Amino acid sequence: MKWLKHSTNDASKFVKAVYIFYRLVALGMLVNQIWMGRGNGILIILLTLILLEIPAIIENKFKIMIPDILEFVIISFVFSSTILGELSDFYGHLTFWDTGLHTLNGFLAAGVGFSSIYLLNEGVSSIHLTPIFIAITSFCFSMTIGVMWEFGEFTADQWLNTDMQKDRIVQKVNSVELSKRPNTVGHVKKIDKTVIHTEDNKEIVVKGGYLDIGLIDTMKDLFVNLIGAIFFSIFGYFYSASRSRKYKFIRNFTVTKKY
Repeated sequence: MKWLKHSTNDASKFVKAVYIFYRLVALGMLVNQIWMGRGNGILIILLTLILLEIPAIIENKFKIMIPDILEFVIISFVFSSTILGELSDFYGHLTFWDTGLHTLNGFLAAGVGFSSIYLLNEGVSSIHLTPIFIAITSFCFSMTIGVMWEFGEFTADQWLNTDMQKDRIVQKVNSVELSKRPNTVGHVKKIDKTVIHTEDNKEIVVKGGYLDIGLIDTMKDLFVNLIGAIFFSIFGYFYSASRSRKYKFIRNFTVTKKY
């Protein structure tokens, strides 16, 4: 029972209850995935259980305090992206699920970047960073995290045969491979269906157009990550410019140093 509610040292009873709920659901799904012999599902659940330990590890390692709201959002993000998104196929059933999570990821990652540079600026007397520098650094940190996440999705798809970079049906293709003349873009429009022939003489028909292999999903994810990063960075700029006197809601998403 102690492990089920393990969290940061100063977490509220509500956050501890959320930990218990998420871990119980994960354990229940782990038993189900083992029973069904789904290796990828087992790995995703084990990864989820590990990621739920990250806030406590970071807090103890770096001697910082994570606000309850930020901790709740972080563990809910992990649960929503793995258990709900991947295993329960919320990505497939709810079109906004993936977009919402990546927007939130951009916002949270900017908050982490902002916290790191802001604490450094406030804690070291020899360093005096301008608010615009802090905001730009927060933004760049968030976008880097977003790119690394897409690298992770691509790696999982290539090595574990998953489909984290979700496919899309498109009705047109622009490619130099489709042109008869060199260095000229060929255009195919109004694609009705795609027929795939395999080496073992199987024929697979993709109705409605051509099957994109994840490029559109990746670029969409990075774009909404951009929106989340910009949103936090703007408010982070005003927060640091006012020396913490305004936009105090930012404190709910930034860590502080333990004293």
